[in-house]
Amino acid sequence: MKSASSIRDDKSGFTLIEVLIAVAITVIVLTMLYSSFSQLITAKRRVETENELIQEANTILLKMRHDLVNVFPRGNTNTKTSSSAYPYFTGRLEGENSRIVFTSFAKDPTHYSTQSGQSEISYYVVPLRGEGENMFALIRKDNYWIGNDETGAAYPISERVLSFRVNFLDGRSSASANEQGMWEWNSSVMRGFPKAVQIQIILAGDGGQEEAHSMIVAIPVAD
Repeated sequence: MKSASSIRDDKSGFTLIEVLIAVAITVIVLTMLYSSFSQLITAKRRVETENELIQEANTILLKMRHDLVNVFPRGNTNTKTSSSAYPYFTGRLEGENSRIVFTSFAKDPTHYSTQSGQSEISYYVVPLRGEGENMFALIRKDNYWIGNDETGAAYPISERVLSFRVNFLDGRSSASANEQGMWEWNSSVMRGFPKAVQIQIILAGDGGQEEAHSMIVAIPVAD
């Protein structure tokens, strides 16, 4: 017959069921913690990517705005209009995206081709190899030798472009910033500049996020 003290000693340890329950509870807690931590990391990366896309889009739009507010007819320095046959401001669709070319005053006085200090600026997209048919690089080309397509410096300002569209608002009509303009423009045909340019760009992040941004830039010399 066991004494009372030996009975208490037999009950002082853990049974197998108790150990399994404890292990199961620990696994559940660790799984919940890992899930929460993983979601936190994913959310953090998403926010960082969105911020990068916003900053990149803002940089593109501000650069284009800087170039567009300095547009001027080629060879003219004291007049607001030009009868020149040279298309100093053109825009067209190439597939689903736009190409815009215009003459603007260069900020570097040591590398211009004419006494006016003007440069031909181009914005267009090219497909990215290995990134599928929907990804493009947005190219900015700065050509001081106006009219010579073989010259100039072209470089990508973004390689995360899904869509790049430029819409032209005609100042000689009743079109406003909220109305549909035109996707095509030729200064030789239209006899001048558009009233304003609406830039629409969509960028894609690594996680599949998309950021759409738009800006309307008034053309000063069109007033």
